[in-house]
Amino acid sequence: MKTSLKIDTRVRSLRSYLDEFEKGAFQVPSFQRDFLWDIESITKLFDSIKNRYPIGSIQFWQPSEFGETWIDNDVKIGPYKIIKPSNEPKPIFILDGLQRLSTLFGCLINPKKYNNDRLQIDEETYNEKFRIYYNLEEQIFEFIRKNKQLKPHQVPLYILINTSDFRKFARENIERIEDEDKIELYLDRADEISKIITEYEIASVDILNASVEEAVEIFWRVNKEGIKISKDWIVNALTNESNFKLKDEMDILLNNLKKYNFDEINRDILFNCIQSSFGKLSFDVDVVSLIKEDRLKFIETTKKTIQSIEKAVKFLFEELCVVSHKLLPSNWQLIFTVEFFNIIENPTPEQKEEIKNWFWFTIYSNYFTVFNPSKRSKAFSQFRNYYLGYETELIYKEEQDEFISPKLKNNSNLGSVRYCANILFQLNYYKNQISIDRLDSFSCLGYSKYKFFSSEKETLGNSIYHLEIIDFDKILILNRNENDLRYMLSLEHSNQFKGLFITNEMHNEYAEGNIKKVINLRNSLILDEEKKFVEKLNIIYDL
Repeated sequence: MKTSLKIDTRVRSLRSYLDEFEKGAFQVPSFQRDFLWDIESITKLFDSIKNRYPIGSIQFWQPSEFGETWIDNDVKIGPYKIIKPSNEPKPIFILDGLQRLSTLFGCLINPKKYNNDRLQIDEETYNEKFRIYYNLEEQIFEFIRKNKQLKPHQVPLYILINTSDFRKFARENIERIEDEDKIELYLDRADEISKIITEYEIASVDILNASVEEAVEIFWRVNKEGIKISKDWIVNALTNESNFKLKDEMDILLNNLKKYNFDEINRDILFNCIQSSFGKLSFDVDVVSLIKEDRLKFIETTKKTIQSIEKAVKFLFEELCVVSHKLLPSNWQLIFTVEFFNIIENPTPEQKEEIKNWFWFTIYSNYFTVFNPSKRSKAFSQFRNYYLGYETELIYKEEQDEFISPKLKNNSNLGSVRYCANILFQLNYYKNQISIDRLDSFSCLGYSKYKFFSSEKETLGNSIYHLEIIDFDKILILNRNENDLRYMLSLEHSNQFKGLFITNEMHNEYAEGNIKKVINLRNSLILDEEKKFVEKLNIIYDL
């Protein structure tokens, strides 16, 4: 049923936004993301205002029907919690612009003189992000840590926009400067920037008496040609009334992934896993339509996929030495592996071995890089149907397809699939040599990269990728000079580090002082062993 929707547009000064905020006029819907901006983004916003550049409009939303599900008492606007809103029972929520308003309110409201009848400050949050000062000498915005000695020309932004506060600040700081020309210059600059900030105008779009579906649709249409809109934000909004908060579920998931060093993976990748759990790859899935069609089914499938994501990451960590999200060669591999666990909840050892071989094949064949979106979709369909019992072949390929492993370039770019493949190969080689069937997430901390010879270039033969495993040789390595591991080549350590591609011949060459020969021998050994491994996958290996 259509609501009596109304849309207003207006332009207000920044000062009026500040006044309304202190009165408790704005709230944050529970589906909104937390404050994500870093200090650079914060200072850039103020630099835009200083230069009178537009910073975009703000979108507010007043629900047609108010419910408790929209309120989250832990959500902050900048460092402030709204403890007593002024607009209940018809709250005005910030739909778009939370990062910008959080920045403005967090930096421009005096943390010592705010309206504590309506607001409550989180001092830790304030000190981490919002201590922004204007440097009257260099005319730049800068973050200054608490307790750092300030210079007379460094003024807190909230002081600048309050006449009485600035007069007091000027008397105690600026006017004590011996150079009278400097005093006059600083006062003029302070007056100028204060006027710019307080008079700066920001447009808003007020969506009034609207359902969440209407509000999201308007938000989508207004912004789709401009800024990128996060799809998980849309899901948060459209499923919020069902007491399912994807944002919270994602937070819990990322916390659970911390022990696998996957807690900093991009949330959008995880959401792509959820999208792909509906039978097609993420770019072929319209989540909004799915939610509108059957909200409860969407939520149920999402919950299951979140469990599968954790299973998939655990599998990659323990079985394949993907001990950090940075080592994931391709996001598609995670998406496919998650779908594997969606279909096969408790895989057999044979199925696990099969998916491991699939993993190695896809990274060494450049499977996802050489495929266009259409082929990726076909590959995903075949992958799903294989585990559903409808296909006999796991790997999708056409008659003309010939899979070749690209030549390993001498670089250190974790964004390169080929480079990640080699690192994973070395880590797994090490794991197999020391006879570990699987990595336990509590005994493996991740991996480290070292040099044999600090004086030599960082090449394949001079680099060591080492699993940091408790109760193995972690302590031995970390107790040494991390920039130089030549001690491993001494004769007393013969046969001790075979898993790191160190042979007796290298020990002998090192004893003779032939460092470059050692590096070349190790380089050749790594490539030879990798070649044997890749060719077992029926992939052509390019040296």
